[in-house]
Parts: sequence; structure tokens; C-alpha cells
Amino acid sequence: MGIFDFFKKKNNRQENVSAPVQQQEMPEEKIVEQIVEEEVVEIIPETPIQSQPAEEKKVNELYEKIKIYSDYIVYSIALQLRGDFAPISAFENENGEVEGFTYTITDPTYGLAPQVVLSNMKEKFENELKEGKIKSYAILYHSQFNDDGNHALAINPEDLKAITLSYHFNGSEEGNIALPYVFENENITFKGFTGFSHEENNEIMNTQLVDGKDYFTHREEIKSPEIINEAGIKIKKSNVHSLANMWGGIFGFQNFQTQEKYSQYLMETMALCRVDEISADEKAKHTEFADIKFKTIISDEFNTIYPEVKTNFSLDFETKEIREWENVNNNEAIVAGPARDTFGLWFFPTDYAENKNKYQTQNKINVNVSGIIFVLDLHESFELPDGTKTDEEFTAYKPSEDLPDYGCIDFIGKVLDIKETQVLEDGSVKGFILKLRLITNSEMEDFFTVDAFVNKENMRFETLTVGMQVAGAMQLQGRMAE
Repeated sequence: MGIFDFFKKKNNRQENVSAPVQQQEMPEEKIVEQIVEEEVVEIIPETPIQSQPAEEKKVNELYEKIKIYSDYIVYSIALQLRGDFAPISAFENENGEVEGFTYTITDPTYGLAPQVVLSNMKEKFENELKEGKIKSYAILYHSQFNDDGNHALAINPEDLKAITLSYHFNGSEEGNIALPYVFENENITFKGFTGFSHEENNEIMNTQLVDGKDYFTHREEIKSPEIINEAGIKIKKSNVHSLANMWGGIFGFQNFQTQEKYSQYLMETMALCRVDEISADEKAKHTEFADIKFKTIISDEFNTIYPEVKTNFSLDFETKEIREWENVNNNEAIVAGPARDTFGLWFFPTDYAENKNKYQTQNKINVNVSGIIFVLDLHESFELPDGTKTDEEFTAYKPSEDLPDYGCIDFIGKVLDIKETQVLEDGSVKGFILKLRLITNSEMEDFFTVDAFVNKENMRFETLTVGMQVAGAMQLQGRMAE
């Protein structure tokens, strides 16, 4: 078993307000088969079309145009059945062939909001249509359409009502047509394109995707903006992060997800701190606790609140890279570089908003480092690659694979000290401050130790004792030492 194979996290789902574009892959064949077998489009049009002799049957011109995009309509449905609601698009080139276009991401910490994706796709295709490079295009996205002509993008889950196909054919006006759907328990029923007949809808929906075919031969990579400044520090942008996991570490993940009182407490605390007339002592009752501080930042441009674990532990650090969070006006970040000229360290700086200029211009700094433990378990000894077994002094850590660019680590540490503590004015949130050794160094006891808070709800065992080895996941945080 590898060093970190023991580690199985609880629910660590991250919030992603901006919903970055996902790289599209060929849906599995079984998804397409499910669409056909369930006959989800077996409906009767509201205005039945009377049978006519074949020679008198009217041709639905819009259907004849739209059906060339049947593959991508079915592809969009298949993605939805897999839980992927990303917009996709396709175009008809000069020789009449239909090809797909999508945005791809190589860095999961930086994406584009669906609104931006739609705008960029439309601008791209409109320009190519005017220049005569393509004959038509179709953009498929999830909308609020509910048989009411509203093709606005669906941002929230409750707004999901239809797949809208936005089209423009050379020589004709732009338009939208929608494929409504309804959620029934865990099933999705597609009603068929409004204005298309039963037969026309079935012909589209019965389209079979070809296994192994690349439907998106045209891609554009979304890259995270980055520069190297005059101090030689790389500054790279992220735009999908939030503080939800930090608060889950403080209040307990299960509690924070199921009990609204904690979110309400944070909102009320923020509102309280905005009022100048309220005394500092009164504000401190809601933000200052024995071992943890709820730090608030109030300004005209930016307001936030996050937890800060108090500590006296400090070390020398060299800033090499800063990952700024673009989605919060670049006022939060992850800082990375070597500590004590030896080991790698990355942390969430709780003072970044106030000391941004120092972080970006001073390579050599001294920082206080502490942590918030997301999950804590007992460590079981295992064999190292050379065949030796880990002993009671073994410690190790590595960047978290589940929470990239959050300043998080998976670790094996030794408990040097334990202090029971509580949070909130009524003391209802209970936990421990652990002094954890993360690197064992024979010449220096506190070569790399941190004071870390763990909520009792996030522990997978009952009793803590000094000297025991523990393992888990932790958010590292820091601030410039005074």
C-alpha cells in the first residue's frame, strides 16, 4: 500500500459558481441506447397533423435545416444524462460537412462561465458566417424555455427546462428552437422539439452516435492567464475556488451541509461587522475565539469572511508562485514556494487582501503557518518501496490530488500536543488544536510543525493521545509574521 492509499475522503464536493466548461468526450454507447429504448420522445403533438397523400405533404423547412445537426442534439442529451450541462456547438462547412467545436480545459482551476462560452461561440460563428467560411452553425445549451419563448441560459438547477438550439443559416435570420424536458424522480423525459412532428422528432432522437468517432475536431483550449513579474514571481489566475471546504473543516462537513444555522451565522456576522456604530468588543464576541478567529474583510469592492487558526509557529519562506483567485477580485490566493530552503510549502494567506503588494514584491518573507483539518484518521504502518516498514517517527505529506491549488495536503503526522477547544459564542462547535509534526528532522524539533484545528465531527476515531500517528487532509494557511 502506498503512503496515501489509506486515505478515503468524505464528501469534499466543491462549489463552482462559474461552472467552468468541461472537456467533451465521446458519450458511452449505452447512453445513446437508453435514449432510444426509453422512447422519451414518444409524444403526440398538441396540434395533430392530419395524414396527407405523400405528394401533398408539406415540407418543414426548419426541420430540414436542423436535422443536419442531429448527431450533436443526441450528443447534448447524452452529456446531460451523464450530468454534464456544458454548451456545445457545431457548424456546416463550405462543402456541406458538419463538424463540432468546443472549448477544452487543461487546468481544472480555470474555466469560462457558460455565459462567456455562449457569447464567444456566437461571435466566432457569426464572423465566420459573414466571411463565407461556413454555411450555418448551431449552439446547444440548457435554457429556461418552458413553452414560453424564453431561451435564456439556465444558471441554477431549478431553471433547467430545455435544450435550446440557437442557429443561423446563411441567407436567413437567426433563430432558436427548444427541446423541452421534465425531471420525474430520477428520470428525464424529453418532449420533442416544439413545432416538429412526431415523426420528425423520432428521426432526430433515433440518431445513433458512432463509437470512437471524434465529434469535436475543432477545439480551443482555455488557458489560465499567467505572468512573471519584476520580482521573478509567477502570478497565475484561478477562477473556480470558494471557501466552502474551509468552513466545512471548522463546523464539520456534515453539519455545514445540512444545518443552515452556520451559514446564517456567517451572514449575520458579516452584517454586524459592517455597522460602524457597533463596538469592537461586541463584534469580537462573534469573531474572536480562544484558538480561532473569523476574519472579516469589509470594503466597497469586496466583502468576505474566513477562519484563521491562531499560531506562533513561523518559518522562513520564499515566494515562487501566487495563484490569484480571479473570481473574488484577486483578493484571495494560494502562495507557493520553498520553506527553510528545503521543503515545498503552499498555503492560503489570510492576509493577502491587505498584504498583496508585499507578497508580490518580497521574495523572502517570514510566515506564521497553521492548518484546518478536513478529515482525520489513525495511521497504519506500511512498507516503503525499499521494503522497510514505517516506524512511529515516520511523517510525510504531499499536495492534495482532490483539492488542487487550494493549499491542501494529504499527510501523515505525529501528535505532539493536544488542546481541546470550542468555537462560537455558545461553544457549540467543539474540536481540538493539535500540534502536528509533518517533517521529522533529527536536528530541529519544530522543523515543520503546525497548529491545526480539527472538528470532532471530522474525526474517524474516538480518542486522541500525544505521540500517536494520524493521517488525513489539511488546508494549510498562513500570514506574514509580525
